[in-house]
Order: sequence, then structure tokens, then C-alpha cells
Amino acid sequence: MVFSDRDQGNKTIDEGQTFPIPFALGENQGNITLNTNTTYNPSKEEIINQALKFHSQGSILEASKYYQYFINKGFREAFIFSNYGVILKDLGKLKEAESIQRKAIEIDPSYAEAHSNLGNILRHIGELKEAELSTRKAIKIDPNYAEAHSNLGNILRHIGKLKEAEFSIRKAIELKPDLTAAHINLGILFRENDNNEDAIKSHKRALKLNPFSSSARAELIRSKRDICDWTNQEIENNWLQTLGIQGKAVNPWDFLFLEDNPMKNLKRSRKYYKENHIKKSFEIASFKNKKIHIGYFSADFYEHATMNLIASILELHDKSKFEIYLYSFTPKEDKYTERAKGSGCFFRDIKKLNTIESVKLARRDKLDIAIDLKGYTRNSRMDIFSHRVAPIQINYLGYPGSLGADNIDYILADKIIIPEEYEKFYSEKVIRMPSCYQCNDNKKEISIETIKRSDFNLPEQGFVFTCFNANRKISPNEFNIWMRLLKEIKGSVLWLYESNLLARQNLYKEAEIRNVDSNRLIFASKLYLDKHLARYSLGDLGLDTFICNGHTTTSDALWSGLPVLTKAGEGFASRVSASLLTSLGITELITYNESEYEEKALHIARNPEILVRLKSMVVNLRYKSQLFNSKLFTQNLENKLEKLVR
Repeated sequence: MVFSDRDQGNKTIDEGQTFPIPFALGENQGNITLNTNTTYNPSKEEIINQALKFHSQGSILEASKYYQYFINKGFREAFIFSNYGVILKDLGKLKEAESIQRKAIEIDPSYAEAHSNLGNILRHIGELKEAELSTRKAIKIDPNYAEAHSNLGNILRHIGKLKEAEFSIRKAIELKPDLTAAHINLGILFRENDNNEDAIKSHKRALKLNPFSSSARAELIRSKRDICDWTNQEIENNWLQTLGIQGKAVNPWDFLFLEDNPMKNLKRSRKYYKENHIKKSFEIASFKNKKIHIGYFSADFYEHATMNLIASILELHDKSKFEIYLYSFTPKEDKYTERAKGSGCFFRDIKKLNTIESVKLARRDKLDIAIDLKGYTRNSRMDIFSHRVAPIQINYLGYPGSLGADNIDYILADKIIIPEEYEKFYSEKVIRMPSCYQCNDNKKEISIETIKRSDFNLPEQGFVFTCFNANRKISPNEFNIWMRLLKEIKGSVLWLYESNLLARQNLYKEAEIRNVDSNRLIFASKLYLDKHLARYSLGDLGLDTFICNGHTTTSDALWSGLPVLTKAGEGFASRVSASLLTSLGITELITYNESEYEEKALHIARNPEILVRLKSMVVNLRYKSQLFNSKLFTQNLENKLEKLVR
């Protein structure tokens, strides 16, 4: 998210963010203590410049002292209050920041910057409609206020008014072609509308304007990975060394697909939480509820991977001992939403509630435990958790890594996902499930319609290597191995899921570069879940991705009877398939380095009897193992949660 205000030739503090300085300064305003040893009599201009200097260096606590000094002296100037409000926003004190910005507007209703700054604060609070009105007010005061147009576009994007959002951002670029923030915002809008080609162009323009922009670098890498564009990897890998760790924070979610380094992921998460979500919160005393109140928070109570995993657990929770609340901010509802509503849980639709309203509602429900199913993934509402809505708050399922958040107390895992020696990579305390951390819905139906390989453009004869993971999870490392496998196994093909057309085209191109006929890459399109699960039976061996494994994808493959070969890494995201296979009871499909992975894939492909044995094991164990025993998982989960409360 880009927080921007107007640049009137004043000193730029961060990407797109400036503090307006009035043109007439210099009056001597009295003494101010700058440190423990020095007291002198600076001019007003010097004090303002010192505030700007400290903020530009990231010393916002120091900067805040200077504005507090002016306010305490009784100066009623809108720009002082507005600038101080920006600092309070950066400190996570959103309600105080809102109050100060409103004070600036009270002092000078025509001060456009204060209206725009208020709009940004309201967006962070979740008051999107009021944020839109405030930002439009800034534009009405000054129609040429480029930053406000860009900010308005960002707000409209969050509301879902995508055409209006694009119009506003393009207006900002028309008014100010060198506004980096607007190009980044436009790129994000393009990417979220699956227009990665134009997203890449926008982020490249942003980088041309500001080569060191963390946001532009991160978004460019993300957009390129979405379409399997692996050009300029050396430059981008160099960026990854410090991106999100030094300079401006970026969303750590994207990096779970880029590098398997849990310590760096923790550092990124901590920085991102601190810069975007940290709030003043208070401890909540344990409630003396007769039943234990548990709240699940998610935007994914619809046809989504999370719902495909957790649906049975919601239904199986022991309602005589637990009151289960589902706090839904699902953007669209469907039959899966109806299943959640009919699960015997209390369904709370909070998508139209702002953060504060959502927090108040959850607190009124007297939750003992709040479980966040989103983390920093798309449509997350971490702000709700940053205010604390329950004495115990847990990170589970949606985000495969540490959130680095002070107000998230626990993470649900298992001994494979987070071995004891890896706990240092997590800010949360670890709760280990007795088997796999991942819940599974054993009611998932597999279509019984007759299907054959030709229905999916697969050869009737020949080995079918299969990977239905999202294309963005594929890196050159595993792709190199996969191409060597195709060369070694005559008549074999690689069956991939098509995330988007450009990814398919780029993977064709990468195959040709490695001297493999691109016709040996077969792409699968989206199907209804029961038919999608059925087509797994046409594959021979599942091939996992390395940095971010298949999660729901691997469990779907195993549920459907397809063996999956994985390589266990270091971080959460790279150890999920190993956890699933361990729980299922087929550890021979877990490898620990690339050469072992390649050798085992070749060995299985060359020995049909091994493949038959593995497929038979997967089919037989799925009903005997703990992995797909939804009832046992629910009981184990309830035991763990009960121990936290009692």
C-alpha cells in the first residue's frame, strides 16, 4: 500500500509521502531540548526541518517530539497538526491520528492535504466509504492534487470499484507523470485483474522513476513470477538479499514463493507488521464462559482452498463444549458459504464492518480464542487481530509462516513443519498437532464419471508427471529437473495446471530453451472440484515444487490416489508436503536435496512395479491414516485448544 501526500517542492519522506512546509517560516519560537546535553533557541523553520530530517531517517518518535512541541505551545496551524497526524499513523496510533487530522481540518477546512491524509488513515482503519469521501474532498479543493487521485484509486480498488480506480490512478499519472506511487498502484490494480503484462510495465516505469523503491521491486518480482517470467533473475536475486528487511516493508507473503529462508521471512514479517499493523492494544482477561468460545476469521468461506480443507472441522466441532463463531469477510458467497452457515456455528458477516466495529463485535462475543485463517494473504484483516479480540490469538492454515506479530500468540504446526530446532524462526509459540497440522475434509467427493487421458489431451501411452501447483510456485530449479526427466523418460509428458495464458507461453518457451519439445507440456484448466479430483487418477507421479510446496494441492492429489514426490526444505511452506506424507505413512516419497529428488523420480518412472505399489499404498492408507480422519483431527484440535483455556 502506498501512503502518499502532495509534493509541493518539499522534502520527500518516503515513497510518495511528503510533509508540506508552508513558505513563510523562520520566526523564533522559543527553546526546545533536542537531546540531554544541548538546549538552544531554534527558529520555527529549523524545528520543522529537524522533524522532517528525523522522519526521513525513520526516527519517527524523535520527529513526533517536534510537532508535539508546537502543539503544546498552542500553535494552531493546519500543516503542523496534519504532519503530526501522519507520524501518529506511522506509529500505529490510528484513532489518535484520525483525531489530529480532523483537528487540522477544523483549523483550516480548505487544507487539502489534511483531507487526503485523513482518507489514508480511514482506509487503514477500514472505513473505506468515509475514506473515499475524505479523499474526494481533497480533490474538490484542489483538482490537480495528483497524490490524492492516486490515493482515491487505491481506496476504490479496495472497495471493488475497479474501473473508477483505474480512472483515478491514470488521472494522477496525467497530472504528475513522475509520481512513483501512482505507477505502483496502477500495477497492483492490473495484477489483481490478472493483467500481469501491463502490471510489469507499470512497475518498470516506477523503478525507472525510483530505482530503489522497495514496493516497485517487490511488485515487479511478484508480477513476473505469476507468469513464470524468469528473466533478470540475477538482478532480482540480488534485490532479495535485503528487500523487505532494509528500507520500506513489503508484504512477506510474496516472498514465501521466492526463497526458502525462514529467518529472513521472520524479519520481513516483523517489519511489515510494525509498519502496517501494530496498534495500541490491551490484555483481555479470560472469560468464565460455560463453553469455550472460538472464533475463526477468514475471507475464504467460499469455494477456496481453505474452505476445502476446513469445512468438515467446522461441522464436527463439539457444540456441547464449544461455541464456534465464523467471522466472514468473504467477498462473494456460494454453496460453500452456505455450508459454513449450516455448520452449527454462529456466522458473523463482517465484510461491511470496519476494523473497530469488527473488534467490538468479536469482543462482545467473549471469545476465548481467536484464530486467524488469513495472515498476510489477499483480503486479510490483520488489523482486527492487532487490536486483540481474544486473550489467545492463533495463526493457522492460511499463512505458512510466522506473522512476526506481537499480538499473535501461537501458531498451529506439527513436528515436521516446525521441528524444535526451528522454533527460532517464529515469533509465535508453537502448538504441535499429534499428526499433520493440516485439517482435511473427508467429505470431498470425487466424480465417478468415466474419464480417459484423451479427454485432457494426454497421450494414452507414456508416463505422466503431474504438478497442479500454481504456476508462480515453479522456479527454474525444479523446472530444470523436470525437463531432464522428460529427456530421460521417452514418451513422457509434464501435466501442469494453467494459472494464466502468459505463464503457459513462458513455460513453453523455457522448455524449448532446454531443448524439450513444448508439446510435451500439457496444461489443465480449472474444473469443478469433484472432476478436478477425478482427473488426478490419469497422472502417474506428482512432482512437488520446492520453495513453496503444494499444500491443498498435495492433499488433493493424495486424496485422489496420486503419489507425490517432494523435497523438504527449511521453512514452513517448503515442508508441508513432507508433513502430509509422514501423516499418510509414505515417507519414502520425501527427499532432502535436488539430486535425491531427481534420482527418485527417475527410479519410480523406470520401475512400473514401484509405481503400482506406491499408488496402492496411497489409495489404501487414505482411509486408514490420520491424515484424512476429520473427526480425529477435530478432537485433537479441541484438546489442544482446551488446554490453552483451562
